[in-house]
Amino acid sequence: MDSKSISGIKRNTENSNLKVYLSARVSVDAQDWNEYVCSYLTSPIDVFIPHLRTPTCDDHRQIPLAAYIADLCAMQDADVCLALPPYGRDCSWELGWFSNSEKPIILYVENDTEWMRDWMVKGGLDYLITTNQEIVSMAINDPILSSKSILQISNISELRNNILNIMNNLTMLSSE
Repeated sequence: MDSKSISGIKRNTENSNLKVYLSARVSVDAQDWNEYVCSYLTSPIDVFIPHLRTPTCDDHRQIPLAAYIADLCAMQDADVCLALPPYGRDCSWELGWFSNSEKPIILYVENDTEWMRDWMVKGGLDYLITTNQEIVSMAINDPILSSKSILQISNISELRNNILNIMNNLTMLSSE
């Protein structure tokens, strides 16, 4: 486990819910998948889903500054980042921001392996959660991912409890 994961997790104490920032594509073709995954992240988890707050826009050059500011504020307020591949440039920026914070990055994937070529993203991850044994095998043999916490779950309904367990364990480690 990398040192940032245990160095000092500071949970948001304004309410008892875990605040998750979703780092995922905002394009229309990704929204159903984003919402499907997030539908499993029920209370006590609150998920900030950027595409619900970002204006639908085919040309990302036209997204207003207010969308950037809202997303950045949500990142600052979050306890943890959940990344969903396939991701784009903006997600890579978000993951870089999170990797330089004390907030862990969890990547959830079922079948996509294209992200595994992104060595800087892999280096910033703290946890990989997947339903796919082939991805687990690839990660265990990956020179970067093999140093990360790799969790295999049997189905997506286990994602919520795994995220809660990760965060509870990190909170306990930081209070010791």
